[in-house]
Amino acid sequence: MLIISVGKVTNKKGTEALKWESVGLQELLALASTQALFGGVSTFVFTDALAGERAEEFLEIAQSLAESQHTFVFEEEKLLKRETELLTKAGAKIDVIKAEKKEWKFDPFGLTGALEAHDKKKLWLGLTQALRSGEKAEAIAGLLAWKARQMKDANLSRELTWMYHDSHRGAGDLELLLERFALKL
Repeated sequence: MLIISVGKVTNKKGTEALKWESVGLQELLALASTQALFGGVSTFVFTDALAGERAEEFLEIAQSLAESQHTFVFEEEKLLKRETELLTKAGAKIDVIKAEKKEWKFDPFGLTGALEAHDKKKLWLGLTQALRSGEKAEAIAGLLAWKARQMKDANLSRELTWMYHDSHRGAGDLELLLERFALKL
């Protein structure tokens, strides 16, 4: 069996990982045609066989590998149309793995960098993105107060600390107080 995995490269347990460059053509054909020592089937994993100089060799023996009782898995980053057609004709199973999109996450370094640079716009934009992504206002206030103390700016540190405590006393919503702080920086 011949499997071509396109996309994210994974190596499963129980497989024998071999380097495509270090295995000769005759050795590969011998692996495909011989039985395992104690019976059963073996799985061999190769990476980037089609990206190297020996890509044509692989395409020539693809049918022999597909007819083998053993499983040969070739993991590739991309597969061109010509190669896909040749491998499909040879009997290879082609699995295309799509990359997952990652959601934007809160960037504390961008926020603290904007505070240190006294950049109102970047601080406000970072603050609103952080709040929209679900970050707690208390955590943001603590992060900004930490940065103000690190900058040795007693006024900013004091203002952020008072803002936090005032919001808990009922003097206003901490999210709004943080936005007001960012805009008057």
